[in-house]
Amino acid sequence: MALTIGKLSGLRRLAGGQGIFCITAMDQRNSLKALVSPKNPQSVSPAQMTEIKIDLAATLSSHSTAVLLDPQYGAPQAIAAGALDPHVGLIVTLEGDTPKRVGEGIITQIAPGWSVEKLARMGGDAVKLLVRYRPDLTDAAAENRAVVQEVSEQCRRWDIPFVLETVAYPLSGQSAEDFAREKPQLVIQTARELSSMCDLYKAEFPDNLQYQSDPAVLEQHCRELDQASAVPWVILSAGADIGPFAQMVEIACKNGASGFLAGRAIWKDYVAIASPAERRAALEHQAVHNLGVITHVARRDARPWTKHRGVVLPTPADFPPDWYEAY
Repeated sequence: MALTIGKLSGLRRLAGGQGIFCITAMDQRNSLKALVSPKNPQSVSPAQMTEIKIDLAATLSSHSTAVLLDPQYGAPQAIAAGALDPHVGLIVTLEGDTPKRVGEGIITQIAPGWSVEKLARMGGDAVKLLVRYRPDLTDAAAENRAVVQEVSEQCRRWDIPFVLETVAYPLSGQSAEDFAREKPQLVIQTARELSSMCDLYKAEFPDNLQYQSDPAVLEQHCRELDQASAVPWVILSAGADIGPFAQMVEIACKNGASGFLAGRAIWKDYVAIASPAERRAALEHQAVHNLGVITHVARRDARPWTKHRGVVLPTPADFPPDWYEAY
């Protein structure tokens, strides 16, 4: 089925003219507090969070095809401050910052009082939902699939793109090496199970580069991820340093990804600077440079999202003069 007109419009807002997603994430909440105050994250005030997010939006949005912000400290405040470049897309987070835990399972919860409808009303171009997922935890996986399905249906109702982010995690007591060994199949299987319910899939790099460095293996796993994803996909950074992440972007984009949606790899080293002026200067120079490095790689190597096998574009002929009557 061809993309609906709202989803097509939204996805085009998120990608550049080449159809490549170069999106900067600024929606971090708990992880941002930990960067600002590692010893006492809860001491970081809402005002501090908003100040940092406005700085991120003001310095990085014009160098991105879109930005991802949260509804608590970032999206409305950045809009009100005039910090967002008006030519880039806006993705807004739907999930709350405290998931439900049931045994080993982690169940995504939509932020209380927040909804796809409200997100669309405030001017968001797309909805983002984060799901921490292990296919082998069947009960938790079923609960998370139900949440994803509900959001997917809401996004269809409001005709807004749905960006789904999935993250695997180790079981209690599992060593880093053991988790790294099983992570590729967790990432690939999760894409098989969930990607068909969204419009843009935000995936982890399948391998941990500390434990797997064989280029042939890394490329093969990215090709398998590409085959598993029913929709265009982008790679996330998970807080990696910019050097390793640039390598991940290159491998992923050469093997099917349509770009990146990354945050901490770009700006994590600069948000804890106490002086607003010094922080802004560091973001304008170092963070913009980091973003430029991976943007160059993505634009060189990525596959335009419209070329993904799962994308069917509408044509002008699909819209007769009375099309809106049934819309």
